[in-house]
Amino acid sequence: MSAPTHATTNRALIFRGPYAMSLGEIEMPAVGPDDVLIRVRAVGICGSDIHGFSGETGRAPGMVMGHEIAGEVVEVGAAVRGTAVGQRVAVQPILFCGHCRLCREGRTSLCLNKRMLGVSMGTVGGLSDYVAVPATNAFAFAATVPFAVGSLAEPLAVGESAAAAAGIRAGETVAIVGAGMIGLAILLAVKDRQPARIFVVDSIDRRLTLAAGLGAVPVNFRDTAAVAWIRQKTGGHGADATIEAVGASDSVATAQQVVRDGGRIVLIGNSAKMVEVDMQDIVVKGKSIQGVYCYTNDDFARAVRYLEANEARVAGFVEKEVPPHEAPATFTKLARGELELLRAVVTQE
Repeated sequence: MSAPTHATTNRALIFRGPYAMSLGEIEMPAVGPDDVLIRVRAVGICGSDIHGFSGETGRAPGMVMGHEIAGEVVEVGAAVRGTAVGQRVAVQPILFCGHCRLCREGRTSLCLNKRMLGVSMGTVGGLSDYVAVPATNAFAFAATVPFAVGSLAEPLAVGESAAAAAGIRAGETVAIVGAGMIGLAILLAVKDRQPARIFVVDSIDRRLTLAAGLGAVPVNFRDTAAVAWIRQKTGGHGADATIEAVGASDSVATAQQVVRDGGRIVLIGNSAKMVEVDMQDIVVKGKSIQGVYCYTNDDFARAVRYLEANEARVAGFVEKEVPPHEAPATFTKLARGELELLRAVVTQE
């Protein structure tokens, strides 16, 4: 084991209940022989964190949230090879067992025994000074990449996973419903697969302008009948594949209606528990639907390589950086709709 080069106290932003979060001190994480200890330098505030902070979803008092984590390795376990103190790393936050049926199939995000940092009870997320994870969950990135940009590896990995599930082939037409952080991450991953056209549907002009700058055809559904317009632009056929990144009935319906007969629909949005679908349209027109949850280590590795090679392109997704003591106020503004950001990132020296 490397000699520790870190403090012995671990500060954290502790969730106290709806709209309540404050700094406190928690235990230093134990570092096992296969683990690395990471000094957290940046953690993105995900939409799921905001919903948890507001009390809409299951975050229990006492939790430390944050699963979009980048930091610096400060200690390595005795059995760890290939990871050194001082490396910058992005953390793949899903802790999977590697032994269950789904893990053996390579579907580690669906591990029957999985836990997720900052999401599952009993785990400590990135809104803390230190986290310990298996070394295989720490993905090194170049020292020239800022930590805040490194924290984007997690949402970019979601995009990689969604694009892979959709089976995008060169020359196809793709529609993405939703242009938030995840929708734009999906756009980058889809564009890398060289489709002929990518339509992005949303209602916020600022997001659609960003999507257009990344090579998509923007469609504002408040101004345009999105389904009819995209079908008209595709000769009446529709898109070969659609990816839904919101998780609400209207957006799922748009994704279903805009895909061609025999086309592929990937659902990755997760806002509403129940949505309506037109079963006759799905069955009679032979449309396939696949749900996608998170990513594998391979998806995460591709995301890290992408952000290293395209730092300037993705850096603009970080629209606000705040120190830990300002994070509760930022959470509150985001939860109340007083701020609309692709990604706010909590950073510290």
